[in-house]
Amino acid sequence: MARLLPTILLACAMVLGLRSLAFVTPPATSGLRGATAVDQEQTLAPSASASAALGGAVVGLVASAPAAHAAMLLDEIIPYAGATSFCIMWGIVLGFVLLRLQEAFPE
Repeated sequence: MARLLPTILLACAMVLGLRSLAFVTPPATSGLRGATAVDQEQTLAPSASASAALGGAVVGLVASAPAAHAAMLLDEIIPYAGATSFCIMWGIVLGFVLLRLQEAFPE
């Protein structure tokens, strides 16, 4: 199911994207040279901008690479955890050995 999810998301984005047939709206020719940014925002079609946002989100999810630190578990974390656990256990064993030696040879 995890491998099928990106394909389903991509198919949904393509179906929704075919409604507007373009991610970018064509430039307006109504003389917007002196218009402000607020006026230009109002001329954009809401379905095209929503389609572009959805398409960008789906492409980001589908084309994402695996995390760079995914291999750290086997390469670094488990060996260091094993070495640390071994050292702690060996220290406990040596501590008990020293206690027994102290009891065996009192001063």
